[in-house]
Amino acid sequence: MDRLSSEKISSKEVGILDNNAEWLGIPKSHLMECAGYSFAMEIIQRYKLDETSKALIFCGTGNNGGDGFVIGRHLSSFGIKSKILLMGGPSKIRTEEAKLNWEIISESLTHSIEFEIINDSTDIVNLGIILDQEQQPYRIIIDGLLGTGIKGKVREPYATAIEFIDEIREHHAIPIVSIDVPSGYSPDTGEVGDIAVRADLVITFHRNKIEMNTDNEYIKEIVVKSIGIPKEAWLFLGRGDLLPALKYREPDYHKGQFGRMLVIGGSKNYSGAPAYSSLAGINFGCDLVITYTPQVIADVLRGYSPNMIVRSHPGDWLSMESFDEIMWLVDWANSILIGPGMGEEKETEELLVNLLGQFKEKEKKFVLDADALKLIKTHHDLIKGQSCILTPHEGELKIMADIELPSHDKIEDRGEKVYKFAKELDVTVLLKGPYDYVSNGKKLKLNRTGCPEMAIGGTGDVLAGLCTSFVATNVNNYRAACAGAFLNGYVGEYCKKILGPRFTAMDMIEHLTNAIQSLL
Repeated sequence: MDRLSSEKISSKEVGILDNNAEWLGIPKSHLMECAGYSFAMEIIQRYKLDETSKALIFCGTGNNGGDGFVIGRHLSSFGIKSKILLMGGPSKIRTEEAKLNWEIISESLTHSIEFEIINDSTDIVNLGIILDQEQQPYRIIIDGLLGTGIKGKVREPYATAIEFIDEIREHHAIPIVSIDVPSGYSPDTGEVGDIAVRADLVITFHRNKIEMNTDNEYIKEIVVKSIGIPKEAWLFLGRGDLLPALKYREPDYHKGQFGRMLVIGGSKNYSGAPAYSSLAGINFGCDLVITYTPQVIADVLRGYSPNMIVRSHPGDWLSMESFDEIMWLVDWANSILIGPGMGEEKETEELLVNLLGQFKEKEKKFVLDADALKLIKTHHDLIKGQSCILTPHEGELKIMADIELPSHDKIEDRGEKVYKFAKELDVTVLLKGPYDYVSNGKKLKLNRTGCPEMAIGGTGDVLAGLCTSFVATNVNNYRAACAGAFLNGYVGEYCKKILGPRFTAMDMIEHLTNAIQSLL
């Protein structure tokens, strides 16, 4: 399934894969070990390093620095000595994996590895004097200062360190090799804020990065090395797909800035469906959730919780009579969910068609679920290219698009059908089932969180509510669908663990916060 991976990835996708590998049981320290080992093997062979060689390794306080510590250790195993320059001191090392490797080399490998703490730019100037006096010159300079997350101007002492590395390269003709990315160079944009290392070689990990290439003055050559991230880390959704989608309020936020969600649905036959979706948004943490429903069930919805804000229009079904009031709420909302429990009446279809036309004109972000999916079976033109998520199960997909899916065990064939449908409509599709499939016509991922006990009424409404909540907090549709599918399934698993095999959609909503906390 080639479409499940890509030749180049973004720095955000790298973080997702790291966390997904950890979710699969592979500690990040293992990935760091593989990165350091593969890097060391490459430079030993390429530059013919031996016991007479010495390496100078510039290390920052993030994971790139951690990779540098591991590289020093593996060079040591071949009798190659190194000197590690740590920017800012051990107390500033940011990750547990980097701390672990610093402790190993600083406490146990002091014979083969020298250390120096760089506190400010003066220390680097003094280092230049010392290097000129070294009897054994360095054969290679390793840049592990800054990683893929660089933004804006490079601060001190990193800026002076980068200048110093470039001076060594210019005056001593020593090869400069960067870990993953040249420090100061943005692998996502190809931009340099003010200064960056000019690397003779970049050894990058897992995949090359989106805008990292050799048509500039900062990179002469790129080599890609595997670090043991398995296929499952990018095939299946994991914790890494959820974490970037969990947004947090800024200190100066006021009510309404962290998600305004509108749920349109319900009918005289169904009051629970829109309630589950709305309560999922409320318990997720959206600032404001308004539910628009026929008046016949409005008081029932209000009775679910004092947190429910319900607007209604007289009647048993939603119809064009409520169009103007709904449009006022559409303008107010950041994201819209339409469909749960709304029924398939002709008057409701007319309302949906007119609303979809307005969504397109106003470029609104929305989720279509349940009955709304059935009602658009002859109106695909109204959603094509829109900013929307479709959340069908297999039966709804058959009704809305006449697509027969292969059996559940034919993952590639089933995924191909979902991918092509998403691409054809240029929307995000979340196909619910034993495995969920998420595609935007460019990427495809599968979700395997969840349990058979979730095959009950209301869990799909919770899923739709979660997807809409992520969109309301400014997550793009594809990422929102991925995060929603993963979280919904995980909450089901959490409820089974806490409550046993008999739980309800309301149990999932009530345990949503605790489930998220357990993931964090």
